[in-house]
Amino acid sequence: MLCIGIGAAILVAPTAASALNPVTFSPVGNMTTKRDAPGAAPLPDGRILIAGGYDGTNSLNSAEIFNPSTNTFSASGVGTMNSIRYGPAVAALPDGRVLVAGGYNNTTDVTSAEVFNPSTGTFSPVGSMATRRELAAAAPLPDGRILVAGGVNSSANLSSTEIFDPNTNTFSAGPPLPAAAFGLGGAVVSGGRVLVAGGYDNSGPGIYFSSANVFNPPSATFSSVGSLSIFRYAPAAASLPGGRALIAGGYDSNNYVTSAEIFDPTTNSFSSAGVGSLAGKREEAAGAALPDGRALVAGGYDGSALQSAEVLSVPSNAFTAKVKGRKVIFTVTNEGTGSVSDVSSKAASSAKKKKKKKPKLVKTTSVHGGPGTIVVKVKLTKSGSALLAQKGKLKVRVSYTPDGGLAATKKLKLRTGK
Repeated sequence: MLCIGIGAAILVAPTAASALNPVTFSPVGNMTTKRDAPGAAPLPDGRILIAGGYDGTNSLNSAEIFNPSTNTFSASGVGTMNSIRYGPAVAALPDGRVLVAGGYNNTTDVTSAEVFNPSTGTFSPVGSMATRRELAAAAPLPDGRILVAGGVNSSANLSSTEIFDPNTNTFSAGPPLPAAAFGLGGAVVSGGRVLVAGGYDNSGPGIYFSSANVFNPPSATFSSVGSLSIFRYAPAAASLPGGRALIAGGYDSNNYVTSAEIFDPTTNSFSSAGVGSLAGKREEAAGAALPDGRALVAGGYDGSALQSAEVLSVPSNAFTAKVKGRKVIFTVTNEGTGSVSDVSSKAASSAKKKKKKKPKLVKTTSVHGGPGTIVVKVKLTKSGSALLAQKGKLKVRVSYTPDGGLAATKKLKLRTGK
């Protein structure tokens, strides 16, 4: 079993989120037992399975379920796993089952895998992986298979990956990671890609990673994306609305950290703008997306195994806007950015179709501010000014993006003489 940073003497104190940090973490009820390095995955009804881990004395074969409607955990009706597993790879399958693979059983790393059936509350063995691995990343692919990436065993740090096929309940080799690492954070992002971020390679002098890569299922290849703001060994990772991903906590080579950041798939970059800190320091915590857009972060390690859990809530992007002269006045509840652009502006993810290019009528302008009022000037092009003078009205696109949140858009009319 591997725990990084146990001997660290300097700890980062938690910082409270404020109006400037509308992405906030809030403690919820404790798990039924301490769990360092458990795995987590959503169930069809929106609850979250938490499986395995280490309680401070032994690795575990127990599991429990988080209920987001009550913010509580329960082991009632949940059977035990067929193997003890510290640091298992855990991910949801399309038929509602959950794959639990690998881990450490108090003696050695294992290749065995099993699936949890929520309708019976039981675990059943499936085919084994080709390689023993603990602390690997796992995430579902668009076709229902599961990617298991990296990890470590008593022989080596791993760059290899394996893919589980639920139709045959077997694993096959996948493409290698760009570098061997364990303690990776993995989550699905837009386009069915899988983000794999952070980690550690303990061979030689040891290397902590801030790098990140995405796995692209159609080409079955990894490609590099922007780096995390800091080194993060074993951060919690979870998918967020809009195809984004949360990367929270971990160990930065010196300290257990409370900071978090969000991956934006439209820019392939990470940002901590508007993102608050975890309520407590934790590495090797489990992360999972909740059906209401929140994310669960449970268990982990801060010098001892943790029983606590918390949830992230993303800020509301609700806003009102009105046109006054050549200005758009936004009213918002969180700090963020108000923008005015041409009505033909489209998100980067929109389908690209070749059409006759229309003249741009409005120059894109943005102002960061709030909570409260954000005032953005409307800047027309020559074509826009001419059309407004001719027709007396012109549509503009307005959008508001809370720090750390998703953009919301509306269309407003700019009128002559108003």
